[in-house]
Amino acid sequence: MCSQWLIIFMLLPFLQVALTRIIGLDEHVAGEDLKEDQFGIASSYFYKLTNKYSGSNRTLETIITGDNPEDIKMTLFHNYDIGYWRFIRLSNNKYRIQNYVYGGSMSLDIVKYKMKYKLHMNETADISGQYWHLTRLSDGSFRFTNDFSGPKMALDIQADTHKPIMSKIDVNHLGQRWIFMKAGKYSSD
Repeated sequence: MCSQWLIIFMLLPFLQVALTRIIGLDEHVAGEDLKEDQFGIASSYFYKLTNKYSGSNRTLETIITGDNPEDIKMTLFHNYDIGYWRFIRLSNNKYRIQNYVYGGSMSLDIVKYKMKYKLHMNETADISGQYWHLTRLSDGSFRFTNDFSGPKMALDIQADTHKPIMSKIDVNHLGQRWIFMKAGKYSSD
């Protein structure tokens, strides 16, 4: 009798793996919307993003010029929805980042222009520029890296303009240390 229980306990992890549905990169992890992941992020909420360099009085926002959401910048803190970001969990440490204004139709993306990486909003697609990774740092802040620019580049802030850029990872760059603040609950209505 004891050996039968031992066999069942040994096979249980394999049975769980066999019954687990594998998702594609265009989907999010079902059931994950309501609970927070290991970073404290729930895709059922929007977040304001600040960083250690710009301080808590500036947030990451998308700039809308007509129908062209081309530019991303740090602006003085206010409660406009252009500064609300939603993190869609794609896998264990991979997210798609979307802005409140565009719903799921557009995501934070990177393009390479004149040998530099440029942030912009782009139609949501299965492209590496829209796959973001988070690394928790010792002070509780986070570093953002991206599949397109690679693991040695991180989301940073240009010192003189506070413009978001991608730069080489540097533990001393305060602009690479991002902080999340819950801004509101997501509603699909």
